[in-house]
Amino acid sequence: MSRLLPFAFLIAVASFFGIAWIVIEVDPRSASWYIFVALVILIFASVFCLLGLALYFVRTRLYKRYSANWYVKTSFKMAFFVAIFLALAAALAILQLVTLFNVLLAILAVVLFAIWSFLGKKN
Repeated sequence: MSRLLPFAFLIAVASFFGIAWIVIEVDPRSASWYIFVALVILIFASVFCLLGLALYFVRTRLYKRYSANWYVKTSFKMAFFVAIFLALAAALAILQLVTLFNVLLAILAVVLFAIWSFLGKKN
């Protein structure tokens, strides 16, 4: 699993370049819908990969108790939930539907999915 970490870094950097290209070059008034879908996907990929790498390196430097594979899986699992929330927030912002109720629903959906993911497994 730790062999995949350089690829996660490359995906994060490529995603940042894609986000920069969309923000700088694309006119939001005349852009097609798939440009905005690509933007949300790139935001998810960049946050997921970069935060997963950061959590992995911080956790392995401060707390060396488990195997590297366990740290990779748990760090990227935590990063997934943060990235999915930011992707939902970006989608709400693009659709101009940012209200307190919608943000609370997005938070509730991510929290319930995280609880189900961590506690809903039967061994």
